[in-house]
Amino acid sequence: MKKRLAAWMLVLALGGSLLATAAFAGDKADDTVTAEAQTGTAAETPADPAEKAAQDARITGETTAPVAGEGITTGGYNPELSVRQPDPVGQLSFANLEKQVRENNLSVLALEETIQSVEATDYSKLRSELEDQLDSLEDMSDGIGALMQGLGTVEVGPDGGFTMVQDANDRLTQLLAGYVLGTLSSSKESLEDAIADIRSGMTQKKAADGIRQLENGQDQYVIAAESLYVTVLELQNTKAGLERSLEAMDRTVQEMELRYSMGQISALQLQQVKSGRVQLRSGLDTLCSSMESAVVQLEMMVGAEITGKMTVTEVPDVTDAQVDAISYEADLDEARQKSYDLYAARAALENAEEEYKDAKSDYAKNTYQRKSAEHKWQAAQYNYEAAVQSYEAKFRACCGAVKDYRQILKAKENALDLQEATFRSVELKYQQGTVSQNDYLTARDELESARDAVTTAKHDLFTAYRTYVWAVRFGVLN
Repeated sequence: MKKRLAAWMLVLALGGSLLATAAFAGDKADDTVTAEAQTGTAAETPADPAEKAAQDARITGETTAPVAGEGITTGGYNPELSVRQPDPVGQLSFANLEKQVRENNLSVLALEETIQSVEATDYSKLRSELEDQLDSLEDMSDGIGALMQGLGTVEVGPDGGFTMVQDANDRLTQLLAGYVLGTLSSSKESLEDAIADIRSGMTQKKAADGIRQLENGQDQYVIAAESLYVTVLELQNTKAGLERSLEAMDRTVQEMELRYSMGQISALQLQQVKSGRVQLRSGLDTLCSSMESAVVQLEMMVGAEITGKMTVTEVPDVTDAQVDAISYEADLDEARQKSYDLYAARAALENAEEEYKDAKSDYAKNTYQRKSAEHKWQAAQYNYEAAVQSYEAKFRACCGAVKDYRQILKAKENALDLQEATFRSVELKYQQGTVSQNDYLTARDELESARDAVTTAKHDLFTAYRTYVWAVRFGVLN
């Protein structure tokens, strides 16, 4: 009895060591695909020095200056959309926005550290470590097998492996031996698979896929910051319009109070006008609150001090040359090659195809496993084709939107020219005393409203153009 108890204790100790070793081996293998575990999928580091420099510039937010004589590069995209200069304290320019997000946004920095941790993996050393662990497990297997063979629990099979002794006297020892041998075999298979994946480059590819998705996540943060930047500008524009409307309403209230004192209107009519002013004031207060919230979010995006008082400068104009250079046919292929969404859809198709090939070799033709894999592969093909069609349609709409917003801007500018001429006429009449001050102020407000309409049209054109730029630059199309 004591001999058997000692044997059990030895088996349990060896089994515990085995499980610890297997767990450590699994953790080491998982380290190679940290990015995949966290986010899923990424592009391999470009081999071409120029492409590598461009990728580094994107990560740091630096803008690559165009080569002399090139003018506008890919399609209508001009890398030097504006010249970047340091911003005064409490102010942010669009030229510095991307740099600030990439260098100071905590979420972007966390993604960058994850990318760096994956890129730092030495796969040769990792494979050597896994091979050493596999050798240790095999030595342990031999030792445990010899011990269990001595106890009469297992015997050596024709292939050199260990098999259970069916008529073993102690069922508890037999069950324990089966558990230890099964765990040992599973751990060895996991290590062998991990080593095979490294040798075939599968692990490296998964890590590269992960990096590409992480970089796409960084790009999405920058795009969100750009959208928020333009939103703040439009809120400022809307606020100016509401303030003018409030001033005009004050003049109207003053006039109505005078008319009421003269008995020309009723108390109800005066109250209705004053109620309109209260509603307008409430709308302006709500807008100011929304604008402060948007500014706070933008401050967080760029890693600035949270004050709610940061100001933003106007975005640069989009030139006719930039718009005219946009070509759907010329730019589509490059945008499609850089698209992460299409890359992910293509990767899903490739994985489904590999699974189908494995099913064809492992299962007979009419088995449900093979049929299921075949349908999954077919579905992946349809999904990929749908993703390509959707991307092409969105990119076509993106290119068309830029040109459409340009013609809208032209129309608003023409309307502004007419309004400026009208105001000059009213101003002259006011100086001559032929029109009232209210008429003059109303004409001035209409002129400012026309200018606001032009500003909004410029923002719309700029937003559409930036959507095109991101598609051509990184394949991101929102």
